[in-house]
Amino acid sequence: MENIELDIESLRKAYDSLEKAFAVYQKGSLEQDICDIYADSCVKRFEYTFETAWKLMKKYFKLQYSKKEEELTMNNIFRYMEGYGFTDSWLKWKDYYTQRNNTSHEYNFEKSRRLIEIIPDFLFDVKFLLNKWDSLS
Repeated sequence: MENIELDIESLRKAYDSLEKAFAVYQKGSLEQDICDIYADSCVKRFEYTFETAWKLMKKYFKLQYSKKEEELTMNNIFRYMEGYGFTDSWLKWKDYYTQRNNTSHEYNFEKSRRLIEIIPDFLFDVKFLLNKWDSLS
């Protein structure tokens, strides 16, 4: 089966953007107002990094494996990601999706701060995904 060339630069840039904001947030040496601004930035950057990742995977599965639109529900995309070695757990991506919905559809301060707690795992999983893409090229 031939490898499909997709431009993953947008995912790489989104990842880098989230990683940088989270690194500053983690320092904890900022005054509270600035720390809150970085936390909000991390939430927004998580959201668009997540969106970029799943849309890239959806496009890949359509092109590489001829998956049809109706086959590519969100949960199926995550299951395919695990099945094809793009993640070690589709359930983690399902949780990222839930967390993204909790913050993007209904802004809730407490939920947004809980999302911050999963960012290290998310960064690890997106890096895994990027490394998988790099190994395909």
